[in-house]
Amino acid sequence: MSSCAQGQWRARRLARRLILIHALAALLACGTATAQSSKQITQRADPLVRSLETLYTKSMEVALAADLDAYWRLRTLGSRDRPPILTRERLPLLARMLPPLDALSFVRLDTTGRMARALYRWPRADMTRYTIIVYLVEQDTWKIDSILVKTDPVSNPHEAEMLEKLRRRQQDTAASQ
Repeated sequence: MSSCAQGQWRARRLARRLILIHALAALLACGTATAQSSKQITQRADPLVRSLETLYTKSMEVALAADLDAYWRLRTLGSRDRPPILTRERLPLLARMLPPLDALSFVRLDTTGRMARALYRWPRADMTRYTIIVYLVEQDTWKIDSILVKTDPVSNPHEAEMLEKLRRRQQDTAASQ
């Protein structure tokens, strides 16, 4: 191999290494930025939690009024193509199936810059039920992307009894306040 060919070979090898180093650095920087920008909020009084709950409440109000156009303005574009398929007649039914957020126990809000996922627990003794609401920023505005209700039945009778006692205690505490 001539000295000119060796020089070109070394230059290409060095260029490949530099590209690889830059790619790895970019991946590490991206991962670090993502980890730093995500946070978990556990206080219902947090301003972001309150503003997202207001958005949800507004969506349920327009759903009860069967205002399909106003409802879709509060939802992401992607949510229109997912079940349930909503019509003006079905919209109030959906709103009546979901309890108001103040009837649920706020668990937490996981958030990144453009996504937030709120978790609420239902006050049920016979099962564990959660509502999960995913919000996304779309056109510089928070919008609801999905509303899910997850249920896990309590199969252990002892656990069911303990949950029932806890529920009664919470009701007694709330009634005394």
